[in-house]
Amino acid sequence: MAEIPFISGILLAAGLSTRMGHPKQLLPFGKSTIVETVVDNMLEAKFSEVIVIVGHCADQIQGLLSDRPVKIVFNPNYREGMLTSAQAGIRSLYLENARKKLDRDAFSLMLVDQPFITSALIDKVIDAYTQTDKGIALPSYNYKRGHPVIFQHQYANEILALSKESGGVRSLFKSHSEDIHYVNVDTDDVLRDIDYREDYEHALRENR
Repeated sequence: MAEIPFISGILLAAGLSTRMGHPKQLLPFGKSTIVETVVDNMLEAKFSEVIVIVGHCADQIQGLLSDRPVKIVFNPNYREGMLTSAQAGIRSLYLENARKKLDRDAFSLMLVDQPFITSALIDKVIDAYTQTDKGIALPSYNYKRGHPVIFQHQYANEILALSKESGGVRSLFKSHSEDIHYVNVDTDDVLRDIDYREDYEHALRENR
C-alpha cells in the first residue's frame, strides 16, 4: 500500500452566511453544531492536520473548537469571499513550512456547510489521491464535482495568485482538466451544502 502523504485539511469557515441570515457555522446539528460536526469528520479522517479558517463570528467558532487539535487561522479579508479564505489557509502553510522546515505534500479544501461528508468519504478521496499520479483529486457523483478537493502542493502559488475576477479555485478545474483524478462515489453527500433555511431544516430532519 502506498505511503500516506502529508495532507493538510483546510476548512473554510469564515463566511457571512448571507443567504441563511444566521451564521450557519454555529447552527445546532446532531449533538453539536455544523462547524463542530465538519471538524470532527475531518479529524477522524486521514488528514495529517486540520486548519480552520475563521472570520465572521471568529471568537465563537474558536471557542467551540478550543478542545480540538486544530489550528485556527483568521482571514481579515473574509468579507471579500471564499477565495480569500482559501488563500489565507494556503498562506499559513507556507509560513509554517518556512518556520518549522515542514514538507507538506498536498492540501485539501473543505466547506463548512457540508456536514454530510463523513470521514469515510474523505478517506476515499485521500486514498485515491495517494494511488494516482494526478495532481488534483476530487469526488464525483453523477458527473458532478464535489468535495473535498485535494491539490498537490505545486498548485499553491497558482491559487494564491488568483484574483476575485478569476472565478476562484474552481477555475483550475478548467485550466488543469488533464491533471484531475475523479473519484466516483455512490452518494450525493459530496455535493450537498446548507445555504438556505430550507436546506438546514431538511438536513435536520435527515439527521434525526
